[in-house]
Amino acid sequence: MQRFLRLAYMEDSNKVLYSILTERLELLRQLDAEGDSEKRRHIARETQNLHAPMAHRLGLYQIKTEMEDLALKFLDYDTYKYIAHALNAKKAEREAYIASFIAPLEEKLKAEGFKFTIKGRPKSIHSIYHKMQAQHCDVDHIYDLFAIRIILDSPLEREKSDCWQVYSLITDIFPPNPKRLRDWLSVPKENGYESLHTTVLGPEKRWVEVQIRTRRMDEIAEQGVAAHWSYKGVKGSIVQRSGDVFVFTPTGDLRRLPEGATVLDFAYSIHSEVGAHCVGGTIRNQNVSIRQKLQNGDQVAITTSPNQHPNADWLNIVVSTKAKNKIRQALKEIEYKQAAEGKEIIERRFKNWKLEYTEADITRMALKLGYKEVSDMYQSVANGKEDMQHLRDVLLMPEETPTIREHTEYVDRSELKGLAIEVDMNVKNVDYNLSKCCNPQPGDPIFAFVSVLKGIRIHRIDCPNAANIRERYPYRMIPAKWAKKN
Repeated sequence: MQRFLRLAYMEDSNKVLYSILTERLELLRQLDAEGDSEKRRHIARETQNLHAPMAHRLGLYQIKTEMEDLALKFLDYDTYKYIAHALNAKKAEREAYIASFIAPLEEKLKAEGFKFTIKGRPKSIHSIYHKMQAQHCDVDHIYDLFAIRIILDSPLEREKSDCWQVYSLITDIFPPNPKRLRDWLSVPKENGYESLHTTVLGPEKRWVEVQIRTRRMDEIAEQGVAAHWSYKGVKGSIVQRSGDVFVFTPTGDLRRLPEGATVLDFAYSIHSEVGAHCVGGTIRNQNVSIRQKLQNGDQVAITTSPNQHPNADWLNIVVSTKAKNKIRQALKEIEYKQAAEGKEIIERRFKNWKLEYTEADITRMALKLGYKEVSDMYQSVANGKEDMQHLRDVLLMPEETPTIREHTEYVDRSELKGLAIEVDMNVKNVDYNLSKCCNPQPGDPIFAFVSVLKGIRIHRIDCPNAANIRERYPYRMIPAKWAKKN
């Protein structure tokens, strides 16, 4: 069930991203009307840094390619125009070469009984620009300006074996470059991309990239998540874009976070341990604090320290539900650990002092010190906020047994509405319960009794159990009276 919910969430998320990307591509196509402006350059840079990588991550290669080409056009028009002109000038030569390369392949594949389609396409302008930058050369010296794609009509159960058989046939004709083999059949990409890529030495000693895939694989490669939806029979309108922010890990993984998310949110999205020890991060080669809010397209590296731990202030820094829940869980664990440490300190120190005490004594001591819970006192001891000598004095402080005369107070029955109980101790907002054994009513003389399991219980002075309580537990009796509520 959990796996199903995760898949459903991922599917909805992908629909949102697809909507965002198609809207951005439409905006890019209309940017020519803007003229050369900072607004156009800003949109192009944002597309280059965020939307194109996002499309690549989802396997939307057609969208990615067009986005990259248009972004280059608006950011470096002269280079874009130069590469486009060079490709166009050699179009006839390229088409003739592709035909000479494909001819022996077609003959071989037909002889083996394959049903197929072969396409020859030039590399994208942005791809060629990237190669020129990486190889420090002109467009005329880029050896693989185009790629050949072989698309097989194969049944699902024979897809992989057919692709590898075609690879064998191709390498019988043209020598392959072993370093350029890419097997995405055995292990598809995370976005579902499946294909077999090889680079072979074609006619005229020119390297040619060959992609081998089936019809199903090609549709997914071209349409990405949209093709996945069609194969799964998903119908309906695309989910509208949300106010989320999309950022990247240092390895290029995409993370979707709520609007207003911080570096600390991002750290918790990676792993709860990364979040718990996060001390800051790096964005655009600049160190930032855990409070830094993230922007679309940010690539974030998290800095951690083993000495860093969550604190209550972190709940004011994060906005994501996951981060808030993890921080609350960590704070609870810290409280439990501190309480255990505090209890151990008290037990060890009291043992050294040869002091005997009971759980009731500890409860009474905590109440006298103003704590609502014994665990709160333990935490204060662990944090060094309580002096152990003071605790010893409180423990040894003599207790007076209350008497009816000292603590009896009557009130007019006409003023009973709105009465509360005032316990005679230096504790405010004490919670209490009326004992069922004597059912005290406003105006009755009362006393408070500190029980071990049920907190403070209110009894009538003439309660049937009062004598037994005074005899056995006088140190747990506390004066109490009725008082008007403010």
